[in-house]
Amino acid sequence: MGAALEVRNVSVTFPGKVRAVDSVSLEFRRGELTVLLGRSGAGKSTLLRCLNRLVAPTSGSVLVPGLGDLSDPGVCLEHRRRTGMIFQHHQLLGRRTALDNVLMGRLGRYSPLRSLFPLPRREVRLALDCLERVGLAGLALRRADQLSGGERQRVGVARALAQEPRILLADEPVASLDPVAAHDLLGEIRRICREDGLTAVISLHQLEYARDFGERIVGLRAGRTAFDGDPAALASRGMQGIYEDAPGRDACPSPEAQRLHAEKRTRHETRIDDRRRDDPPDGLQQVRDLCGTRPGRPEGDRPAG
Repeated sequence: MGAALEVRNVSVTFPGKVRAVDSVSLEFRRGELTVLLGRSGAGKSTLLRCLNRLVAPTSGSVLVPGLGDLSDPGVCLEHRRRTGMIFQHHQLLGRRTALDNVLMGRLGRYSPLRSLFPLPRREVRLALDCLERVGLAGLALRRADQLSGGERQRVGVARALAQEPRILLADEPVASLDPVAAHDLLGEIRRICREDGLTAVISLHQLEYARDFGERIVGLRAGRTAFDGDPAALASRGMQGIYEDAPGRDACPSPEAQRLHAEKRTRHETRIDDRRRDDPPDGLQQVRDLCGTRPGRPEGDRPAG
């Protein structure tokens, strides 16, 4: 399993000599779902944003095998086209429909001038397929500001998938969701990554989610790597390395707290199916009309006129 991304001795220092990432070196393997785990302020989001150069390293480099160093503008542009990003606060346009927001994921493949005009039907079909994969095709024509928090985050996932990415980055994607919606969303992301063979890097601060959904955990503390390994290997000692030395806080979750968390999560999981919204058929039909297609109809067989 080769590397999809290589981080070499990366450090990030913000004004005021605040070092958010301190000499981190990592390889992210193709097809693997890696969780960046740590407390708030541990450097997770900063490191994640270095992976598509939303934050430029102060020193060190981020390399994409087969492309080169992200400090090269041409390499960075091509890498961003191949990399989907899911944001903590979804970053949707509230007055546009879910479909419009997903289509934003296709704009990187068009010139600024071409993007001012409606995109081809094939792009609308692709966006609809992405919404279908996250269970929201029936809400494609609903405005984003009329969706629930979980639905908005799913639209954000669909927008990232519309890029047809090879790499998926997610910055605290469930921070604002209730436990049911969070567990459901992370399950969807894991399923999609496995189906598509995507390399995924997700930043989280919830230990239980990291253990449940990560194939590899990279624990960060004070901007440095404190743990790197299989979730099953994250025993009490590894947790201490990630969570200790935070002023005014316990070193790490106690066994009793972990047990209560696990029981609470189990109760929530039994309610997930009850919280799923059935796709309203009318919205899906309207979008298929816009695409000029029907279920089972060959792509080129469109209504006359």
